[in-house]
Amino acid sequence: MTSPFVRRATDVAAYAPANHTGTANQRIIGKETVGARRLEVLLGTISRGHGALPHAHPGLEQASLLLAGEGLGELPGKQRILRAGDWSFNAAGVFHRFEVISDEPVQVMVVYAPPYSENPNAAVLASGPDDPRLQAGAAEVRDVPLCTEGIELPHYRGALVRPVITRQTVGSQFLDIYTADLDPDGSAEPHRLGETEQVLFVRSGTIHGRINGEGFAAGTGEWVYVPDGAELSLDSAGGTRELIVIRAHDPLS
Repeated sequence: MTSPFVRRATDVAAYAPANHTGTANQRIIGKETVGARRLEVLLGTISRGHGALPHAHPGLEQASLLLAGEGLGELPGKQRILRAGDWSFNAAGVFHRFEVISDEPVQVMVVYAPPYSENPNAAVLASGPDDPRLQAGAAEVRDVPLCTEGIELPHYRGALVRPVITRQTVGSQFLDIYTADLDPDGSAEPHRLGETEQVLFVRSGTIHGRINGEGFAAGTGEWVYVPDGAELSLDSAGGTRELIVIRAHDPLS
């Protein structure tokens, strides 16, 4: 079934983002595509030797999941090789850089909260390799844990849920991101989250559900957008399903 809440990479054209080389981004979830106000989800494709120049986003957080390829990620005081399945997190105002080191292009899902939308006022470039801001805040930089203990996520049943990007794991203010493996009979009962936008990314399998009473189906590699305050319910449609649950909200006090 066709649903305005289900998004695919084929739905949107690619563009060349600022402060990057050899990169084609597709804005899957954003103001222009679904009217999102609290978050933005991009799919980036980056060729070998290219990536993001050293820069920072003073007013927003960035979380990234590598879907294919390998790259070198740099944060103040840290370098890390990122491979398919690895997450990275850039707190607001922290300078970061990324370069593809694999022969195959990197494919990466990037989440911004609040939305970036290529706003030139929302990015600051380093003045050069000796810019002292490149090392600022090194003591506060936290790696995304490779694995965390399972938790109970309210409203979800028959699901192994692990926190990835949360206040507890990396100190995020705007974002909560979880992995959720649904059993064949796994589901999420009808629920609403006030002042929160959600995106479900289907890593594998197919899910069925309803948003504000309207049915949807989403398969591997597709995104489901849940507007602020909308009622969501879903089931795994038989078989084990892998989801990424992304939530964006106002900063916690």
